[in-house]
Amino acid sequence: MPVQTAYSGRAAAAYEGMLAFEEPSLTVSRLVETPAGIGFGKPAFQGARDEGIAAQGATFRGVTLADRNVAPRNGGDLFAQGDTAPVMIRGAVWVVVAGAVAAGNPAFLTPAGAFTAAASGNVPIPNALFDSSAAPGGLARLRLN
Repeated sequence: MPVQTAYSGRAAAAYEGMLAFEEPSLTVSRLVETPAGIGFGKPAFQGARDEGIAAQGATFRGVTLADRNVAPRNGGDLFAQGDTAPVMIRGAVWVVVAGAVAAGNPAFLTPAGAFTAAASGNVPIPNALFDSSAAPGGLARLRLN
């Protein structure tokens, strides 16, 4: 296992899937059904089972929260098939955005499952809006109400 020898002078302000605020929120536990798993800070959709989630689907269920206790898999931070993942259904979470977003913009999902503020050709996330602004590929707070 490689040993880290270089450190930045300051920790990152946020990371994908990080809980944005210590405020009342609602998180549920769901079983990952997708064979390739689901990454941190990604949309979760209703799976085939009542308590299951999938990386793609028709019914948006929430956003997976990061869990630093999960063993790294497939070269990244993700929940493997069969793992129990925390899914935020109400509250604010940090996500990577596909296009520029501004605080107050309604949130949408692209067909590829990326978060965006662009309505054209995308699916609205019910009662969700961006709580902060970000450039394409940047981190923004997504508020699920």
